[in-house]
Amino acid sequence: VSPNLNTRVFFGLDNGRIVRVDNAHTGTPTASYLNNSAGMPVGGYVSSIAVEKGDDDHLLVTFSNYGVNSVWETQDGGAAWRSVEGNLPDMPIRWGMFHPFDPNQALLATELGVWSTDNLSESPVDWDPSNNGLANVRTDMLQFREADSLLLAATHGRGMFTSEVFRDVQVRFAYSSLTAAE
Repeated sequence: VSPNLNTRVFFGLDNGRIVRVDNAHTGTPTASYLNNSAGMPVGGYVSSIAVEKGDDDHLLVTFSNYGVNSVWETQDGGAAWRSVEGNLPDMPIRWGMFHPFDPNQALLATELGVWSTDNLSESPVDWDPSNNGLANVRTDMLQFREADSLLLAATHGRGMFTSEVFRDVQVRFAYSSLTAAE
């Protein structure tokens, strides 16, 4: 469900298609395919769709197949897509999410733990493992809780791990906003 419009829903299908449904709450919803761009995986399994808070046109989509570019970004609602896989190993990507305070940064749950980038705009995108305290283990999902800036990583067979990595960012952001307003 879009974090911006509660009447919009995005679906990823097991044939690689990405669908946006507008007016999902009515009896006459409208469905649109968003990934008709050349180069996107055909027949791949869409594992996640992240929508930037504040901008439904900025999406990060992941595929959990070997042998395909597994991470894609659009900034125009799906009219054009760009592979942002960069230097990632050939592995399934299970989940993607934008950094909660900077949509030019992202995190991925992968077959080898959590990976992150500080710059989705660079070409090629540089991803680094972000597994401090977490083994290189299959990670299936990432969730961020705004109330206390807690990040949760759910693994396959190793349990769940939490991090307060964003708490300091939020405190610095709030502090800089406060001092700028004084």
